[in-house]
Amino acid sequence: MPTDHDPRPGATSDGMALSDIVSALQPDPDRLIVRNEFAAVSISLCDPGPARSRLLITDLRTGQAVELDALELESLAWARHQDLSPLLDPSQSRWPSSDK
Repeated sequence: MPTDHDPRPGATSDGMALSDIVSALQPDPDRLIVRNEFAAVSISLCDPGPARSRLLITDLRTGQAVELDALELESLAWARHQDLSPLLDPSQSRWPSSDK
């Protein structure tokens, strides 16, 4: 399956650079932006009820989001970098495969 590829560092599949995405965001005191040359995410607190706060993490390039609760966040705090290696391989979950 052909994919769009922009050779600029930090460019998204539609050709928009991550820095352009981040600069286009409206200021929000309840949102933290974390970025590097490969990714940009927003982090905010999602509070669905008493004692049920979650962290909302959103990929600014794709809009993909996940809510993590306290137990999931504690597990991340205890994880070693090598434990996260499979999550960092985009071929495992982010790149479409023609053989699936």
